[in-house]
Amino acid sequence: MPLPKNRSTSVRRIHVRVPKRGSVIHYRRRVKGKKHACALCGGALQAVAARKTPNRAYGGNLCTSCTSRVLITKSRLAGGSMQLSNVDVTMLKYVKQ
Repeated sequence: MPLPKNRSTSVRRIHVRVPKRGSVIHYRRRVKGKKHACALCGGALQAVAARKTPNRAYGGNLCTSCTSRVLITKSRLAGGSMQLSNVDVTMLKYVKQ
């Protein structure tokens, strides 16, 4: 019987062939994935699953506050009230698209 810590499904069971006893089971902890984060501010993204992303501009890459800042900056550039040299360096990638 395995130890209680090894009975969880978060532990991977690896069957290994050994010379004397035939085969044994080795236990390795599964690595948890990282949480999805905003590319600009690093904050956690809401409602982003592994396969589905929000159907909006920059969905799955930027949080809602950073998306609104980028869209406002983009519209100001298009209107001519702002120059590209005044844009924050971290936003340049998203504003130039």
